[in-house]
Amino acid sequence: MRRLFDGRRNELRRPVDRTRRRWNVVFVLSFLVALLCGVVVTTAFWDSESRTARDTARHRHQIEATTVGSAERTVSHHSGGISRVVAPAVWEYPGAHQHSDTISVPFGTPADRTVAIWVDDAGREAQAPSSEAQRVLTAAAAGAGAFGLLALASGAVIRLRLHLVESRSLAQWEYEWEAVEPRWSGRPRREQGPGDD
Repeated sequence: MRRLFDGRRNELRRPVDRTRRRWNVVFVLSFLVALLCGVVVTTAFWDSESRTARDTARHRHQIEATTVGSAERTVSHHSGGISRVVAPAVWEYPGAHQHSDTISVPFGTPADRTVAIWVDDAGREAQAPSSEAQRVLTAAAAGAGAFGLLALASGAVIRLRLHLVESRSLAQWEYEWEAVEPRWSGRPRREQGPGDD
């Protein structure tokens, strides 16, 4: 890390070396920015999901329903073809308002068994408010997704840029080597003819 952020002048460093060092610094900073964005997205999703859960919980009520038939497996077309176990049941909510419908029950539930269900203010069966574990999972997944997307995007851009820097560096080495190699090895240059010194 000390070498990465070392800004002291060094005569052995070529401009391409300084460019490579700057892009390595940008990579570290982009990783930190992606991490910060991931934390911000996680917090925003947590706040939003918690607010939605509180609003939903005000209009959800857990009551007891009584099955009037035995449970059977069915395929729900509303849930994308997912198989679930249902049974016909009756319940009262609000007050003495009678309702009847098929509800989700554990497999093998017989008739005349009480089952806890969630209903809305009108007494219709509804989904339970999301649990804290579900909210944590949603927020963490959103934050991790944001971090991963930003880190991958910035990493790809920086890798491409470093590849171009490396190509330029190799081309410069090749050019410099062509100028030095004949003197170093004692071979004649390509443009030299026999007897030329």
